[in-house]
Amino acid sequence: MAKKIALVGNGPSRKLYEEPFDGDVCLCNIPQIDVQYDYISIVDKKAMDYIHNEQLTFDKPILTLPETEKQTRMWNLQTEIQPVFEEKLMNSAATAAYYFAQSYDTIYLYGCDSLWSDDCSSSQDEYIPRAPRSKTLHLQWRTHWKKVWNTGKQFVIVHPKDIIPEDYGENVLWYTRSTK
Repeated sequence: MAKKIALVGNGPSRKLYEEPFDGDVCLCNIPQIDVQYDYISIVDKKAMDYIHNEQLTFDKPILTLPETEKQTRMWNLQTEIQPVFEEKLMNSAATAAYYFAQSYDTIYLYGCDSLWSDDCSSSQDEYIPRAPRSKTLHLQWRTHWKKVWNTGKQFVIVHPKDIIPEDYGENVLWYTRSTK
């Protein structure tokens, strides 16, 4: 049986994710949607700072980079931190997708709007302020996604209707889901 995981990013289309999902689920950064999940992917220290400052706890592990885990060790967070990512691919979604390609057959991507548009907005922005983004950030992110696609695993990009899919290779499928 094929092993599946849903990776829910922070772009506007994350609202397309629906339960139940027949597999594992990983949310990116600070969970803000009320769904069952198995992992949290965080690669930015600012998100970890927010968890520390707001004294947030989660009952699922945070997957991160070794250097991020090391920076937060002194805080004694009440959440399991697993330093499993070998490298940062610019954002939490791409980094997690690359990691999960080692052990999952199919990876569903929600809320990764920069894969088909120039929209790099994030639901995290209201909690974790960021410097203004480059108008070409989506192109920079897509460059890092190439490493993910090259794993050869099956990826399903879930998107709203009326978008023009990019050609990322035969192992990257596009699935339209309408909002309710």
